[in-house]
Amino acid sequence: MPADADEYPASGGFPIIRALSNAVARPVNTSTAPLIVHSSGFAGRPESAALVSLRAEARTVSGAELLSLCADAELTQPLVGIIDDLLLETGSKIPSQTASMVPMRLVAVTDRPLDHDSLPDALLTAIISPSAGPAPLARALRGAIREVSYECETQYLESELLVRSAQIHELNRIGVALSTERDYERLLERILHSLRELTGADAGSLFLVEDAPAGAKLLRFTVAQNDSIETPALVRFTMPMNTKTLAGYVACSGQLLNISDVYKIPEDTPYSFNKGFDKQTGYRTQSMLVLPMKNQQGEVMGVVQLINKRGSDERLAAPPHLCRDIIPFDQLATELSTSLTSQAAVCIENNALYEGLENHLAELKDTQAQLVQSEKLASLGQLTAGVAHEINNPLAFTRNNTHLASERIASAHRRLMVEEFLADEEAPLEDRLKVADDLFEALQADPDLRDDVKEVTADLNSLTGEERLGLVLQFLDYVGQAKKMTEGSLVELMVRVQTLLDESFIGLGRVAEIVLGLRNFSRLDEAGFQEADIDEGIRQTMMILREPAREQSVNLIADLNLERPYPCFPAKLNQVVLNLVNNAIDASPAGSDVTVMTRELDGFVEIFVRDSGHGIPEHIRTKVFDPFFTTKPVGKGTGLGLSISYRIISDHHGKIAVDPNENGVGVVFSIRIPTSQPEEPEEPAPPEQQSTQAAVAEVQ
Repeated sequence: MPADADEYPASGGFPIIRALSNAVARPVNTSTAPLIVHSSGFAGRPESAALVSLRAEARTVSGAELLSLCADAELTQPLVGIIDDLLLETGSKIPSQTASMVPMRLVAVTDRPLDHDSLPDALLTAIISPSAGPAPLARALRGAIREVSYECETQYLESELLVRSAQIHELNRIGVALSTERDYERLLERILHSLRELTGADAGSLFLVEDAPAGAKLLRFTVAQNDSIETPALVRFTMPMNTKTLAGYVACSGQLLNISDVYKIPEDTPYSFNKGFDKQTGYRTQSMLVLPMKNQQGEVMGVVQLINKRGSDERLAAPPHLCRDIIPFDQLATELSTSLTSQAAVCIENNALYEGLENHLAELKDTQAQLVQSEKLASLGQLTAGVAHEINNPLAFTRNNTHLASERIASAHRRLMVEEFLADEEAPLEDRLKVADDLFEALQADPDLRDDVKEVTADLNSLTGEERLGLVLQFLDYVGQAKKMTEGSLVELMVRVQTLLDESFIGLGRVAEIVLGLRNFSRLDEAGFQEADIDEGIRQTMMILREPAREQSVNLIADLNLERPYPCFPAKLNQVVLNLVNNAIDASPAGSDVTVMTRELDGFVEIFVRDSGHGIPEHIRTKVFDPFFTTKPVGKGTGLGLSISYRIISDHHGKIAVDPNENGVGVVFSIRIPTSQPEEPEEPAPPEQQSTQAAVAEVQ
């Protein structure tokens, strides 16, 4: 156990999982046939022929024996009791629940009035007259068997839900703890500790995969923990990653190993257990669970060995005080640890990324000027506002449509419940009235029926039996007809629901298109030099700037004529277009146009950005590409956007220039880059003053 293990949040993981395992095993097996009990006098009567066709164990009991069965906490079979006059005469008071919580149902075979204090109504399936014969009794017994079977299934599912819920809670707790750990060494210790706590492992070790020269892989022994003995001082050694060892086999194959006794591994397996540690320390390794830690790409980042699952907390008196009861790792422990190792691998990867990010951020802070930072934040806010506005519209009608669809689906569900009730004419009167009460409660959710339901419910309170059922049927028939008139048939209603959902999908598709456009604009996965669709990048860039242009009543016009991909740095080129178009929008008066045109001419790709602004004086045009030169008011520009653009176009072996428009209104920025580069250029390193991609130019 690590020295600082007491600092880890305690969860009682091992006792929790063990208790939950017992909880799953506790409910009655849903495949177990019920036990039918009856009096000694019942066996000799004609009605006992009802038992012949039933697949269930039958047993003769006295009243005292029946009560003893109910009080038996170890009882696992559900009970069905045939209560005749002989058992009633004993005066035994049957409890409403067995001590072992197994389901129980009773079928009374008598003509006597029943004492409901001795015979709980909740357990009573049917009352059969002794003169009715075997057939009605057989039907009643089958009904009772069905009821206990359904209750068994319900108990099992509830217990399974409890276990799964606790598993999720435990994994989430551990996952949160791992994700918030920033110290790398403590993270590794915490991962192994959490896995051992979750599975009840007495000991464990952790290996990490490392790269070796010539493309080989190594396993580095990193963490070891043991609750039974003092482990020797940890020596972090490496070993070749091959299939000869348990950890190496799992790392190479990516498959876990669950071994009940490592000293009994067959000789024909490719791996073997190293007994050196046991011989050195006196420890006895038995069961082992060896798991790969895979990242999101499915790559094995490390291996965890969990050793000796404890079946109890009792330990041997003599050193090394091993746990007395060592058992194999069960399916539950395997599932939990598999899930947690996946989380652990992601946490290790994220931790490394976090450390790398911290280093990069530190470098960025050292190289970026404060002006660039403020410009970046301002530009990011502008772009975010535009994208948010574009996304909000389709989201709004999608939200409204889904709300309407939900209401109509709920109405369809209520109508189906009504139709099902009206069609079920064979059900007993009491059952139908009980279902009717639930149905009326559901109908109250319909605002159009709420007042009618209250009125009819008030009338029903004064009726009983067939009269009550008659009013219920009359009202439900009215409900069915009324909803059909207002909503149409169920088919028509669902067609309208489908229409709403189709419209919602269109809205969500628009959102996806906007997000895809933003991703394509940034092209974080296309930062390198490659063949790219320049026109498509410009389209996505103009889409991002559509909201800023709308706010200033400026029309964006795209005249894009490139017919094939061209070699370039897509992300950098998008940044240049963003700078130029954003400048053009700022410079153009309301109602004017900003036009972006592309073409291929004489071995060059040409990009033109025209505005209708007040232009740039000739004595300033030669300075617009100088760093920190700006004509914008203080606080609105840093003078870096066009300088960065100039550097990017230079890295493309191209040229960027600014000239007056032919009509004398505004300016045109022209870019020329060769269609085939003389050699593949290197990724342009940002200059000391260069902003990130969100930087926006400010000259005009």
